[in-house]
Amino acid sequence: MTQKKAEHIEFEQLVRSSRRILYSVCLAFTDRKPDSINDLYMEIVANLWHGWPKFHNESSPATWVYRIALNTAGMELRKRRRWGWLKTYPMDESFVASLAEDPDPRIEELYELIDLLPDEEKKLLFLYLDHLSYAQIAQIAGTSENAVKQHIYRIRQKLIQLHKQEYDR
Repeated sequence: MTQKKAEHIEFEQLVRSSRRILYSVCLAFTDRKPDSINDLYMEIVANLWHGWPKFHNESSPATWVYRIALNTAGMELRKRRRWGWLKTYPMDESFVASLAEDPDPRIEELYELIDLLPDEEKKLLFLYLDHLSYAQIAQIAGTSENAVKQHIYRIRQKLIQLHKQEYDR
């Protein structure tokens, strides 16, 4: 087997093993329409492929995938906002049903509240909701563990405040 073929196989395994991460990022940073999710997914995979030769296992593969995926999602969000493309829409019920057998309406409400947060706060909260440890989040974000704890605490307080505001309406 040639070196190039081995690289392709290894990259395909990485993408396959990272699908949950990739789709989670896509759900968190799009309008949750299947076309938008697919577009962001393909953009992330393209950026992963572009960066693949530079990945030297200095961090875990999952950490590297998170970094690329979150940076790509952030760039796409900024681009769409600048061009006025990004609008949020409620989740399509059939799509939600395909993601989980018993969809919870609170998840849609949570995503709607998260949509109100600034991009950097979304990224940290997304990693927290994906059950990463504070140490892992700090490594991905390039900051200290204590800073991550403080940011997550403030974000949670902000979400509680936003929820109360929405509930009071």
